[in-house]
Amino acid sequence: MKNQRNLGLLLAIFCYLLWGFLTYFWSLLDNVNSIEVFCYRVLFTIVAMLLYFFISRKTKKLSGELTTMWRNKKALVLGLAASLFLGANWLTFIYSVSINEATEASIANFIMPLVSILFAVVFLRERLDRYMFASVACAILGVVVMVIDDGRFPILVIIMSVCFPIYTLLKKFYTMSSDVAMVFESLVLLPLVIFFLVFFAKQPLWIYPPMTIFWLVLSGPVTAIPLLLFAEAIKRAPLSLVSFVQYLNPTISLLVSVTLLGETLTRGDGYSLIFIASGILIFFIGQIILLRRKQI
Repeated sequence: MKNQRNLGLLLAIFCYLLWGFLTYFWSLLDNVNSIEVFCYRVLFTIVAMLLYFFISRKTKKLSGELTTMWRNKKALVLGLAASLFLGANWLTFIYSVSINEATEASIANFIMPLVSILFAVVFLRERLDRYMFASVACAILGVVVMVIDDGRFPILVIIMSVCFPIYTLLKKFYTMSSDVAMVFESLVLLPLVIFFLVFFAKQPLWIYPPMTIFWLVLSGPVTAIPLLLFAEAIKRAPLSLVSFVQYLNPTISLLVSVTLLGETLTRGDGYSLIFIASGILIFFIGQIILLRRKQI
């Protein structure tokens, strides 16, 4: 059991490292409409995963699990809902980078683990100690400060902070292999993707410059790999633990936004990060104290 927990933690670390650097990857596609980038991301994720199943000779596994999912109405509904929340998170993140708001995406990723921890306590009955409670409270204060100081509702931050934790929570309530789940979740979004590309895309894929086409095609594998790692991680480790390791993601993402993408922090963003960082510090101190108590 302990080995599985450690493996889950290791997979989560690799996953969040990859996600952190994706901020720079999406900036390479800022010449393409964000909705189109999202559509091609879904499309090429499906292509990448189908190639994976074909090469690994696991097509029977794919068809078998998808058939089982279709027959289990409760799991199907949960899976459909999870897919939509995942899609909303993808689209919002890509859009925020395309309008030079990658910093807001990073802030959302700082808040996200605390939301996941809160969900784990409320819905999965994982225990919330007073240090975790204080951490969540600091994150909420951070959002409130952002609203007051900036004079606007941080809608992108809120959407990203909530959508992915809901997706994570829903995945806890139905069983499906992580690789099959990746295909299923993308297939749910495929009808919307095809409809948009056929009727609303500014131009077909082949009209773009060769490097742009290359990045769009690559968006499939760079989406699938970390998401597969994440799905395997939450199977093996507690959601609250995996969620907290997520701080690797926004830390790297924020550094990329400020250094490589040349973005700056507003005063409201800075104050907000102080509260969120305080929450993180409280959490770490709390975990050290609780660990020492157990050793006594």
